[in-house]
Amino acid sequence: KTKTEAPRRLISSIVSCRCPRCRTGKLFVSRNPYDLRTTLKMPEEGCPHCTQDFRIEPGFYFGATYVSYGLNIALLVAVGVAISVLSTLTFWNFTITWTSMAVLLTPVMARLARSIWIHAFVSYKSEAERLANPQLLRGK
Repeated sequence: KTKTEAPRRLISSIVSCRCPRCRTGKLFVSRNPYDLRTTLKMPEEGCPHCTQDFRIEPGFYFGATYVSYGLNIALLVAVGVAISVLSTLTFWNFTITWTSMAVLLTPVMARLARSIWIHAFVSYKSEAERLANPQLLRGK
């Protein structure tokens, strides 16, 4: 199979911020998470490949804040363990290091949290399944 024929795996789709329905279309308008004008902007028309609506309901992505919180706690633990094993930083140096990382990674974490959130609620459908069911062609 060619790369376009083989569907992405779930983790790859989440990390690369792809549509959960087809795992091909991009979730965000801009590739650059640090372009603060378009960091969380998603295509108005939905997925350009399968037309999955990314605006499932008002306030849908509010739950992604909980995912973002969990990601930040995981980052805190990972950095804490790495610093305690590899370095002898003091508590304040650790706090400054972690806070700096958390601030610098906020746009990336916010996108990743949204991607995880929508993937939790929208299931993958192969192209054959989407073509066989007209409802799926409209992203329903």
